[in-house]
Amino acid sequence: MFLKRIVYFSRKTLHLYLQSSTMSTFTSRINMVTGNNEWIFVDDDDFDYNQELARSAFADMLHDHERNIQYEQAIIKTIQTLSKSTKKIHVLDIGTGTGLLSMMAARAFNQTINSSCSLRITACEVFQPMAKIAKKCIEKNALSHCIRVIDKRSTELDLENDLQGDRINIIVAEVFDTELIGEGALRTFSEACKHLTIDNENLRIIPARATIYVQLVQSSFLQEFHTLKNLSETNQKIKIPDGCRHLAGNTIFDLNANEIKNYIRPLSKPIPVFDFDFKSLNDKTNFTKEKILENIQCDYDGQIDAFVMWWNLDMDEQGEIQLGTIPSWCYDDKEKEQNVQWREHWIHAIYYPQQPKIVKAKDQVSLYCFHDEYSLYFDVGISPFPPKSFTPAFLSRSAVAGFNNDKRRNKYIQALEKSFSNPSINRCLYIGDGLLLPLLILEMYPNIELIILQSSNIHLAHTLEKILTNSSKQLNYRIIPSLDKENIDFQTIDMILSEPFFTKSILPWDNLHFYYLIQQYHHSNIKLFPSKARIRCIALEFDNLYKIRSPVNQCCQFDLTPFDEQILQASLNVDATIEPQSLFEYSSKKPTLSSIIDLIEIDLEKISQKNKIETINLDIPFNVDGICNGIAFWIDYQLEDNIWLTTGIENENDSWANYSKQGVHLLLKPIEIKSGMKLSINAAFDFQKGQFSFNIIS
Repeated sequence: MFLKRIVYFSRKTLHLYLQSSTMSTFTSRINMVTGNNEWIFVDDDDFDYNQELARSAFADMLHDHERNIQYEQAIIKTIQTLSKSTKKIHVLDIGTGTGLLSMMAARAFNQTINSSCSLRITACEVFQPMAKIAKKCIEKNALSHCIRVIDKRSTELDLENDLQGDRINIIVAEVFDTELIGEGALRTFSEACKHLTIDNENLRIIPARATIYVQLVQSSFLQEFHTLKNLSETNQKIKIPDGCRHLAGNTIFDLNANEIKNYIRPLSKPIPVFDFDFKSLNDKTNFTKEKILENIQCDYDGQIDAFVMWWNLDMDEQGEIQLGTIPSWCYDDKEKEQNVQWREHWIHAIYYPQQPKIVKAKDQVSLYCFHDEYSLYFDVGISPFPPKSFTPAFLSRSAVAGFNNDKRRNKYIQALEKSFSNPSINRCLYIGDGLLLPLLILEMYPNIELIILQSSNIHLAHTLEKILTNSSKQLNYRIIPSLDKENIDFQTIDMILSEPFFTKSILPWDNLHFYYLIQQYHHSNIKLFPSKARIRCIALEFDNLYKIRSPVNQCCQFDLTPFDEQILQASLNVDATIEPQSLFEYSSKKPTLSSIIDLIEIDLEKISQKNKIETINLDIPFNVDGICNGIAFWIDYQLEDNIWLTTGIENENDSWANYSKQGVHLLLKPIEIKSGMKLSINAAFDFQKGQFSFNIIS
């Protein structure tokens, strides 16, 4: 094949038509580790679609047994009831995905006893690759004769051209996210009711209604993800100004609160804050509403650190069929508490008050509640409330937790004490987006001159300057815009430090970017902090995480293999074998299936590695019986001799670090293993590209 002509060039992609008439793609990306711009050749007409499809969460929804059962029960009940009072049923399935809910409707109608009633089903799906999959699944289940798939948004459907003037009397939709309204559910239902349906009295919507709940909770664990805490409680030179303490903003923090329930102490009962009747939504205020709930009673002494939010759906008109995301600790029934449906697509939302509030048992507080079309906001205190504060996020929640984590701080403090006990170290260079390490040095070692390379994240650069200028004493530092020779003389530098942390990093080893930044400047007389890194792994049996990549096969007795095949092919085309996950949110079997395995060790003080690829073949021995469905990866840094900082776990059965994402390889086919068995793997690190790769051999 040879290049025929360039069709167009854009910032992200360069598309080329080749002699074979297929379209191939050069995709541009910045290598997060080396910092170099790279062009990657992709011989695939549907690269962008495959990328979206592979990263979608459709499979997770299909594995949600409770969701599927409750939707089907509501569909059966609604169709059976309506078929008794009308001669024609027209179902609109909004955001059909695989077509599952449409097929449920077809089956429910076939089971009705009223032969005089007719059925029509229109399914709309705006994501074209998914619409194609829906058509294939519907055909596979022999239901193409009664289900029509249209690849449009429901808000773009035209009553005459798309529906032939045949108005809708049943809407079924699953257009919800963790916040309930974040995917535009309010406008979706409102527009459909306004333009496509019959009168409200004869219209049925599945689900019919929704209620949003919040609970006031005490949790220093959740506060660690929100508020930067000072370096010391007393006698500190550097104090973080109030305007710099919430760098992750005050937007939703979504996580599976059931996995961290031991770190959450409820202070109130669940509080219903917003109700939505999907047949009667008011768009006159652009779906915006605010209210103050007075006299909310606190049941216990404590501090209101956060709000845990969830929602509940009335699937049918009578509210007899329920579906929701209630946290496990809110169930009165112990069996239900222990068998809560695991799901990744709907989890829990955490919000934070503008200021934590100390309360006593039986105190009454006011709760400010607000929503617009897509988002929610809460605050607690006494009326009048301060204005809503929608602060942007400059750091991730995990990065804020990393700043606050005491164990991590103490590692740095121990290592700095050891490093600066060397009297020959006087002038240091700091590189990275982390705020903790430069602040610790300036707070604890006034005689060390610290040169700080300005962060490429302009917001963090401004934040650091604000914190430093807020100091009660003169600090020994200067900030430079680049590593050019007019800004810094490397012959005078005794030590280069990094946490290492960069805001653009995704996988744990992406933070090795600092190593590539300094390669051309580093010489043997400069000490590096950290001096070494090691990539490690462990074999796990995840309780639930594996489901996000597991094939569906059949769902509610419908054959969804066309979906499995397409998702698998898309993943093989575009997905890396290792994906980032915050493993503290995902439980796995204890004890772990294997010991911790050291894969690659990198001596950061050796610059001779630049063009080297280090490869290792080894076996992972299994210590216990189980099912291996995932392998976790992370990186540790040697800050000083015998002082290692982990981004994962230090020992096999530890809790995972909450301040860094780990890498996870989820096995396409989980392996049933016995103690004593081994898994052969290959791992490699390409020093030129800064890339870690991994493969299972057998």
